[in-house]
Amino acid sequence: MAPTNLGHAPTKSLDDAIHAAAELLHDRNIGRRKLILLISDGENGKQFNRFSYGDTLAALLRANVSLYSLAVGSNSFHQKFSRLLNYANDTGGDIFCAAKREALEKLYSRITEQARHEYTLAYRPRGNNRTSNYHVVEVLTTRQGLFVKSRPGYYTAPLPNAPPR
Repeated sequence: MAPTNLGHAPTKSLDDAIHAAAELLHDRNIGRRKLILLISDGENGKQFNRFSYGDTLAALLRANVSLYSLAVGSNSFHQKFSRLLNYANDTGGDIFCAAKREALEKLYSRITEQARHEYTLAYRPRGNNRTSNYHVVEVLTTRQGLFVKSRPGYYTAPLPNAPPR
């Protein structure tokens, strides 16, 4: 993400950059995987964002986009990476941290391998609130040794020509 010069100091609008990427992927064919690989230091000039975290997350979920973050900086998790972690967890993606160039290269391979083994599950829910366009979902497995990573929910598009309720 390129810094924006807003006077005396450059700032980074992380939420706006992610929102713009989600918009670019929105109309991508449903049969194609949609993911964003974000390499960032976690800095976010919140005061310069037009879109909030909630707005951006909704755009990602509506477009069915998973966000993978490669956090650049210290090997240990910092508070500045919390936004990246939230986007990754809330979209079914993941986050990795790297302090050195060699680690970046290895993690890039790991992320692409993980994304390559991502699956989409489809189902027809029963008993959902049909007046809501957001639905909470929980994916569990009974098989030992498997790790399930999923979004906490999904958005449905309004039905075309649906009668008002």
